Amino acid sequence: MNLKKIFIYFLFAFFIYSAPASAINTFKYPDKELKQNFCPNLLDELNFPNFPYHQEDPFEVFIELEVEDVNKIDGKNLDFESFFTLWTFWIDPRLVEVLKKLEMYEDTNKPTWLCDYEPGTIWGAERRLFDPTIEMFNRKSKPDFQTGLADWVDIFNNGTVETRLRDSAKFKSSSFDFRKFPFDNQTLNFELWSEYPSTIVSLESYDLAMNIHKENLYGFEGDEGIVIPGWNLKGVHYETYEYVDQDGFPYKGFIVELEVERISNYYLFKIFLPILLILIISWSVFWIHPSQIEAKVNITIVALLSLIAYNLIMDEEIPKLDYLTFMDAFILLSYLFTGGATILCVYSYYRYKKYGRPINLVDYYSKFFGPTLYALSLGSCVYIFL
Repeated sequence: MNLKKIFIYFLFAFFIYSAPASAINTFKYPDKELKQNFCPNLLDELNFPNFPYHQEDPFEVFIELEVEDVNKIDGKNLDFESFFTLWTFWIDPRLVEVLKKLEMYEDTNKPTWLCDYEPGTIWGAERRLFDPTIEMFNRKSKPDFQTGLADWVDIFNNGTVETRLRDSAKFKSSSFDFRKFPFDNQTLNFELWSEYPSTIVSLESYDLAMNIHKENLYGFEGDEGIVIPGWNLKGVHYETYEYVDQDGFPYKGFIVELEVERISNYYLFKIFLPILLILIISWSVFWIHPSQIEAKVNITIVALLSLIAYNLIMDEEIPKLDYLTFMDAFILLSYLFTGGATILCVYSYYRYKKYGRPINLVDYYSKFFGPTLYALSLGSCVYIFL
C-alpha cells in the first residue's frame, strides 16, 4: 500500500472517530468489500410495506434531534426558524430474517453498515419497508412526503434501519409568555410524533446522543453552542410523552425544549434610558418660572410625543396581547407622569395668575415628590412583573 492510500485511510478514520455523536455512532464498516450486487439483491428481497400485526410489541423508533442553528425568533408571529438534523433508527425483524438468509446478519450492538438507499427507492411507488412516518408536529411548512422526511436510508447488519433528515424550517411556539418582556425567558419546542399509535410505533429518545446535546447545549468542540441573535441559550431538555388522541388510540411523542433568555441590553440602552431621560426633561419644567407657561407646556408635549414614538417601535416586537407586559407598564407609567407634568404646569400657571406669587407651591413640591413617586411606582412594577 503506497503512502497516498495510507494518508487517505488515516483521514477517513480521523473524521469518523472524531465526529460528534449522531444517531448510531457505535457502528463499523465492513472488514472486506461487499459483492457488487449485494445492495440491489438486498433491495429485491425487501417487500414489507406494512407493520407485522402478528407481532405483539411495537417498533421502538429511537430519535436524535440535533439542533444546529436557530437564526430567528419572531415573537410577533409566535414562531422561530431553525436548521436541524433528525436521525431515526429501529430494528425490523423481517429485515433480520432477510439478512440471515443472505448470511450477513450479526446480533450485535455495534453493527456493520451495509447499504444506503434514496428514500424514494424504499418508500416510493414500490414500498419496500414499513415507514414509521415521524413528523414534526409544530413545523409550519409542509415537507415533501415523498422525499422530505429523509435524505437517505441506511441498512445495518443487525437489522437496523436508519434515516437522516437535514433541513431548515419555521416552527410554531404557542408557549410564548411576554409578561416580563424585555427581560423574559421563552421555550422553543420541537414536537415529534408518529402517524401510528404507540401499539405500532413507540418513539424513544436516543439518550447516548441527546444527553450530550443536553450537557453541551448543542455545542461542538471548541464552540460555545448555538448562537441565537438577540438571545442566550440557557438549557436543553427532552422527554417522551404519551397521550390519547380523539380517535381513541394511544400515541407516544417526543419533545425537545430549548430554554432561551432574551438579551436585554439593547432595550436598556435604546429604550429604557432614553425614556427615563425624556421623563427627567419633562419634569424639569418645574424649575422654570411659573409665568413661562408656553415653554413649559411645549417641553412636556414634545416629551409625550416622543413616548408615543417609542410605543410604536415596541409594537413591532411582540403581538397584540390581552395582558400588560413589563414594557407596557413602564411606558404607560411614563405616559401618566409626563401627562401629569403637563396638567400640573397648567394648574401652576393658573395659581400664578390668581395669586401672582413667583414662588409656586405646585412647582416647589412637584420638583421632589414627582420623581420620588415615579421611582416608587416603577419599583412596584418591577416587583409585580419581574
